[in-house]
Amino acid sequence: MEYFGMFAFIGIIFLYDKVRRLERILRDNGIRPGGTAGLGDQVRKQVGKTVELTLETSDGDITGKQCRILDADEDWALVLAGEGKKKECEKLIRLDSVKQIKVK
Repeated sequence: MEYFGMFAFIGIIFLYDKVRRLERILRDNGIRPGGTAGLGDQVRKQVGKTVELTLETSDGDITGKQCRILDADEDWALVLAGEGKKKECEKLIRLDSVKQIKVK
């Protein structure tokens, strides 16, 4: 019975990986869910402002990052994010990974 559980767990991990790859292929080809279609416009309106972006990382975790938006288009946003007390760095964020935008 334990072996059945192990095989099921491995199968779920394998299928989850396939779904993630399919989602990435769809996003790369411009086929995206309707809910994220206007996100580029929303981010472009916030250029120059400090916002908190809620992001989904590649391993599925959700993180909040306070940053200033420098530039944005339909797929990407260039942000200035704080990495410590006085260190800031520019990062390029894919808008497909943005789940929420909070204006400060």
